[in-house]
Amino acid sequence: MTIFTILVALPIAGALGAILLSDRISDRWAIIIVALTVLSASLLIYATFPHKTEHLLLILPWLTLPTKLFGYLIDPLSSLMLLVITIIGFLVVLYSTEYLSPRNKDHSVTSGKNRYNFWMLLFIGSMVGIAISPNLLQLFIFWEMTTLCSWALISYNQQDAALKAGYKALLMTYLGGIFFMIALVLLFVNANSFEFPALGNLNPTLRTTVFILLALAAWAKSAQVPFYTWLPDAMEAPTPVSAYLHAAAMVKAGVYLLARVVLSSYPTLTFGNGLVIAIMALVTMFVGVFLYFFQDDLKRLLAFSTIVQLAFILFGISLGIMGSPVGFRGGVLHVACHAVAKGLLFLSVGAIAYATGTKSIRSLSGLARNMPLTAAAFMVGVFALTGIPPFSCFFS
Repeated sequence: MTIFTILVALPIAGALGAILLSDRISDRWAIIIVALTVLSASLLIYATFPHKTEHLLLILPWLTLPTKLFGYLIDPLSSLMLLVITIIGFLVVLYSTEYLSPRNKDHSVTSGKNRYNFWMLLFIGSMVGIAISPNLLQLFIFWEMTTLCSWALISYNQQDAALKAGYKALLMTYLGGIFFMIALVLLFVNANSFEFPALGNLNPTLRTTVFILLALAAWAKSAQVPFYTWLPDAMEAPTPVSAYLHAAAMVKAGVYLLARVVLSSYPTLTFGNGLVIAIMALVTMFVGVFLYFFQDDLKRLLAFSTIVQLAFILFGISLGIMGSPVGFRGGVLHVACHAVAKGLLFLSVGAIAYATGTKSIRSLSGLARNMPLTAAAFMVGVFALTGIPPFSCFFS
């Protein structure tokens, strides 16, 4: 329980500390806080894996519920998510210390790092809260916190395009939060519970309704059709933000929600439920791939790639609903494999923009000669993302 408290409280308390410090000290503070968060997550996973550990701490006295509401749940699914969130979060925070500097030719930063570190640490804490939530109510609270943090981080440089992109992301992902909230109300009124398995206690029509509402919330968060347009526009954010929020963390919250619901309620979900998720995933794949061919900005290209890769994950989850455990496991494994590969690609593009001042494909040439290490890293990311063995996405 002590490790759990540290795991959640550390990045949130660290965020409050970061905003009070100077930019340089704030950078060092953020690195230390996230490193300790990685250590706490690793110790918690080591102590519990592969078993399931659930501990409920608090109760709302005005609700007549048989169980407590707030606590933590550690199982293989949350362990996978925790490792992705904390390890990639640490690497991105470390990368940001130099990327957000006056030496960056793409967008020079001379101040405001403490504000950046505040929102980044708060976001990491919110994502940790999502990963270990033992019920839908706690997950919803942290879900909405990530929405707020993403708005602030996308709008970080405060230019017109970034402010518009941040506002668009806020509205579209908040719309998903409304669907989530309606699902919560329906679940509590009819099942007197916020537990993940409570979905199975509803009658078939209401169960399908709540499941579709949760799917809509997931589609909005994970930038799936018809909500996908916010993600390419969000590439106005600093590249480390894109690498973390839009490859490894925020966009994975939606697929994690559906994976958690399916894992808890699989016997009661129907083939039709899975078919809806599969069809929307296929539509998203075709739309995303079609729009690849109109992109000149490297980050926008990677954004459409992320949309398609998230659809792959949702397709795997839909196969699980329709009776394929292997499909479900492949989709869940792809959460981690894609995060590593896409994070590498985003950070490589960040290095290119840092050195050249542009992300325009037609304006770039000779990178393999002038930036051999970055070019090699980019190619590793490409091979991984396209499933070339022995790189990550081959396995998922």
